[in-house]
Amino acid sequence: MQVDNFGTVNLVEACRKVNVNRFILISSILVNGAAMGQLLNPAYIFLNVFGLTLVAKLQAENHIRKSGINYTIIRPGGLKNDPPTGNVVMEPEVLLKFLSFYFTTESQLIICLRNKCRIIYFSMYQDTLYEGSISRDLVAEVAVESLAYPEASYKVVEIVARPDAPKRAYHDLFGSIVQR
Repeated sequence: MQVDNFGTVNLVEACRKVNVNRFILISSILVNGAAMGQLLNPAYIFLNVFGLTLVAKLQAENHIRKSGINYTIIRPGGLKNDPPTGNVVMEPEVLLKFLSFYFTTESQLIICLRNKCRIIYFSMYQDTLYEGSISRDLVAEVAVESLAYPEASYKVVEIVARPDAPKRAYHDLFGSIVQR
């Protein structure tokens, strides 16, 4: 929580104070796993075991969206230290459509069933990808390339690498993501 939420929020606010208007955040695949039915996904469980990491990252993402700063949030799959293999697959997050028994307040999802309620932190958007991996080098490349293309502005992208994916220019990858 200290790093993944409060630390990121502090960085965003520091940027606003000195009129920095571009923010790139490396977040995580499955950050919104609770809202997309991935609570039992082993990766979701593992990533939340130590201090609710994904919950903290999601709260920081929600803050960035509201900040007014031009952002790109990159949600990579499982990180590998190996050299890059395969090509980048980039997907958007998708808007959630809640059932009537879901009630929302700001960034909380309140689920009630038989008079028992649980609060889950969420975003109105859900992950598209929920499995896959990517080298840290390729994640860094995507982050740097996002600075070069206006098509990357105000977007959340989910990325993995796949050997069977076609090679695509970053301009096309970011341009294919419709969002905001």
